Amino acid sequence: MYAPYVAGAAPAAPEPPPPYRVRKGDTLFGIARRLGVPLKRLYEINRSVIGGDPNLLRPGQVLVAPEPGWSAPVDVEYRISARYGIPGDGWIAGHHTGVDLAVPTGTPVFSVGPGTVHSTSAEGAYGKHILIRLPDGHYVLYAHMDRMSVAAGDRVEGGTRIGESGNTGNTTGPHLHLEVRKGADYGTDIDPVEYLAKYGVKI
Repeated sequence: MYAPYVAGAAPAAPEPPPPYRVRKGDTLFGIARRLGVPLKRLYEINRSVIGGDPNLLRPGQVLVAPEPGWSAPVDVEYRISARYGIPGDGWIAGHHTGVDLAVPTGTPVFSVGPGTVHSTSAEGAYGKHILIRLPDGHYVLYAHMDRMSVAAGDRVEGGTRIGESGNTGNTTGPHLHLEVRKGADYGTDIDPVEYLAKYGVKI
């Protein structure tokens, strides 16, 4: 059972992330992990500096970290293994309440938008899961995680790394279950693909 959300003071606008100066031996993947930002977004906004090959970094290059905003939950190729709304007796709601992205265990998972971590848990059918409240009152659930790197009360932005995907709870294989809800409770789900499309995130 989730604790009720208690509204607090409006958070201050986040400061722009500082630039990063490339050091000898750096890789773009390593820099993305260090900054906690999606690899693809980091490359896209620094393509004019890096050039056409993201593997060719030169010491001294100055990279700009992505501004807070909205982001895809993973930045690797994935297969949708179960779409939202599929009917079935295997789900208490009578249908699949989210969208499943088949990715290997250990894939970095990012918050899709700005918000506050409402709760985290390692119990139940969702396995290790994170519930984040967004500014418009909707909630996003990230389930079957292998690792969680945020805690209740933490502020996140779109693109903040919140953990790694896994195969915990009731699953048939490694994947990220992404669910959008109108409220904190199970059964208030809406189509995550349609919801995120409004913010420019394509799944």
